[in-house]
Amino acid sequence: MKITVVGAGAMGGSYGALLAVAGHEVQLIDAWQAHVEAIDREGLRVDGALGEHRVRLPASTGPIAAGADMVIVFVDANNSAAAAETVARVLAPDGFAITFQNGIGNVERLQAALGKARVLGGSSMCSAASRGPGHVALTHLGRTTIGETDGAVRPRTEALAAALNGAGFETELAPDIMAVVWEKFALNCCINAIAASTGLRGGEITRLPELDAFQDRIIDEVMAVTHAKGIRLPTPDLPAKIKAHSRRKFNKPSMLQHVEAGRRTEIDALNGALLREAAALGIEVPCNEALVALLKGRELHQMRAIHEPDLDYAAWEARIARGEE
Repeated sequence: MKITVVGAGAMGGSYGALLAVAGHEVQLIDAWQAHVEAIDREGLRVDGALGEHRVRLPASTGPIAAGADMVIVFVDANNSAAAAETVARVLAPDGFAITFQNGIGNVERLQAALGKARVLGGSSMCSAASRGPGHVALTHLGRTTIGETDGAVRPRTEALAAALNGAGFETELAPDIMAVVWEKFALNCCINAIAASTGLRGGEITRLPELDAFQDRIIDEVMAVTHAKGIRLPTPDLPAKIKAHSRRKFNKPSMLQHVEAGRRTEIDALNGALLREAAALGIEVPCNEALVALLKGRELHQMRAIHEPDLDYAAWEARIARGEE
């Protein structure tokens, strides 16, 4: 299978490299120039849950060659629109795309660009981390779920599942993939932004009484919106699953990794998206509103600390005093 991965960071790089190891023809597209140059120079190193490999495969910061049978989208949710344009250029006329991105709205955005029939939904419970240019680590091997958005099972879906299983990813087909995507969205809403705002990991959040109680309120609001939308989640008691998952896990969520690196987070595709869904339904979600505001403040502070360390606050005050802003 000819596969292009758009967004070859920690997760996309891990999936792409291991699919290449399994014998597929894989090319990578990623915006990080140093990462692409390192892959071109030395190959992509992937280690962790499925062993250590160094894989030689083409990588670029832009479209490489058209004619991909399948495109896997792993870009940050903030870059979904640009990714859709890239996918349209590299995909074969009879090819299809699948997104494993965090949050909601990504499947719909790809469908708007490519057509509903050419887009699958996906959810990955794996974890990965970037170790530097040309080096990614699959830090946790979780379940990968894929499915057609209309619930059908087609040869392409089965072929993709076989390819992913053959690469070592434990993959299953879902009759309602959008419910699976929404469940992961709910899980991320209830953990990631709290971790990114505080610097604490899941197991630490649940062991601090004040944050444990705050997380309960976040969960209540997420579930209220979920029920109002009529979404039937795969897990009957999702709040219990979220609390248990949070308590036993000490991995660093990608949102916390982004904050620490001074990067923009995916908050608008997670809790920010929940605010939009709640507003459309007339549901109040004050704890999620507070969490979004605090995370955006934390994000801005860290971006300035890393990228504008010499910000002159006195000069800023002077400009305000002069009425210049």
